[in-house]
Amino acid sequence: MPVERGAGIVIFKNSSEGRKYLILRSSKQPGSNRPDFWDFSKGLLKPGEDGLGAAKREVEEETSLINIEIIDGFKETVQYFTRHTGSPVPKYVVMFLAEVKETDNIKLSWEHDKFAWLDFNATKNIISIPQMKNILEKADEFLRKSS
Repeated sequence: MPVERGAGIVIFKNSSEGRKYLILRSSKQPGSNRPDFWDFSKGLLKPGEDGLGAAKREVEEETSLINIEIIDGFKETVQYFTRHTGSPVPKYVVMFLAEVKETDNIKLSWEHDKFAWLDFNATKNIISIPQMKNILEKADEFLRKSS
């Protein structure tokens, strides 16, 4: 049975309005009736790539952000099923946590058509994958305990 392995980063910034999380909306294909799909920056590992390296590469490819500060001590793995050819495929994704200071340089790749900086509650409400909602909760709790 094929398995997919991916990595991503929960990116946040601290602002005068509080902590905000970066989420991305997947681009819709013309004629698609798929609902909006919002998620954190993440993608599949390439051969020979480790999780953190893949996660940083994905963030740069999908957002153009390169000056991210990885937060030590946060690393969570989620498992869910994805579909590419109609059959469910197990997917394992390791997620890291990072802060950014400069947020004006975001340039989305072809994979996404919108991004948003949202507070915890708004982010939790819009994230599409339930397991990623759990990652958000863990990241937010980790940050609250660390400060």
